[in-house]
Amino acid sequence: MLWHYYLVTPISLLANLVVIPLAFFILAGGMLSMLTAPVSASLALVFKNANWVLARLVLGIVHLFAQWPTGHFYVERPHLPNGARAEITVLDLGAGAAVHVRTRASDWLFDSGGERDFERVMRNYLRSRGINRLDGLLLSHGDAAHIGGASAIAQAFRPRTIIDTGLHDRSHVHHALIAQFAELKIPRTLRAANEEIKLSRDVMARVIFPPRDFNASMADDQTIVAQLLIAGKSRLLFMSDSGEATERVLLQHPAELRSDIIVKGQHHSGKSGSPEFLDAVQPVAIVATSRNFPQSEHIPDEWAEMVRERGIKLLRQDESGAVELKFFRDHWEAASYLNHDIFRNSSR
Repeated sequence: MLWHYYLVTPISLLANLVVIPLAFFILAGGMLSMLTAPVSASLALVFKNANWVLARLVLGIVHLFAQWPTGHFYVERPHLPNGARAEITVLDLGAGAAVHVRTRASDWLFDSGGERDFERVMRNYLRSRGINRLDGLLLSHGDAAHIGGASAIAQAFRPRTIIDTGLHDRSHVHHALIAQFAELKIPRTLRAANEEIKLSRDVMARVIFPPRDFNASMADDQTIVAQLLIAGKSRLLFMSDSGEATERVLLQHPAELRSDIIVKGQHHSGKSGSPEFLDAVQPVAIVATSRNFPQSEHIPDEWAEMVRERGIKLLRQDESGAVELKFFRDHWEAASYLNHDIFRNSSR
């Protein structure tokens, strides 16, 4: 059962010392009620009511112990160390996104998926990785498909810090989250282009978009774009739902874009990942969300062919499902969940 729920409950040892004796009295009361029923209905009713009180007391005690700080915690299934400097899991949440960044010393989440994704995927996934508390949560933009689950994430996994954009948007979900973070006393830091976020000794994230004074009418056009530098060698470009308008701004400094891997969603226009942008980034692999509806969320066949013609490995999540990226000292590898395809590449 431990590896089914990934849960260790040391508090249960103390709880059993209290609950088991009470359970004995409940069992005895039930037997006495059954034995006295043919003789005296009133006496049987007394035993039944006593049992009801004891049962409610047991439930209350169990609930009290369950709320005990550090009384339970989640653990990952044991495995041998693999030597990875960082493990990045791009979860398959349809049009939304959630990217788990695990370093040797921290666990971060880039976006959280939609509200329903928390119950369906996120909670069980994070618990299966033995995460009791997140070190940080980055919110890329105000789209509910990307941050709708952040409220539940904040309550269940209490991130130590929130990274957000200070740009104005009209997202009611985003505004409600800001108020909730303040109520939970979770620090919220606003980041803009040319600012860095240290995830661990081996992993640094550099925000490259948007500039602090940037303004756009659509949330997709002001999403945070971050480049992760891993162990001083591998680079991953987290694009979220950025489109060609964002790419044109980034192309003003093409030398800064070079990355081994792009992780991207689909812009609301259906246009992103332009040939000029891909030529500047020169990725070896692209992990991209894709779903059939609406059409703008589906990867166009001509774009996929253009990517392949450039010799880029395309991991489209309608075919691959979740993708796990592992970064080692001299190489990195990408493994897809659905088709078990493993792609390996030497670090540049």
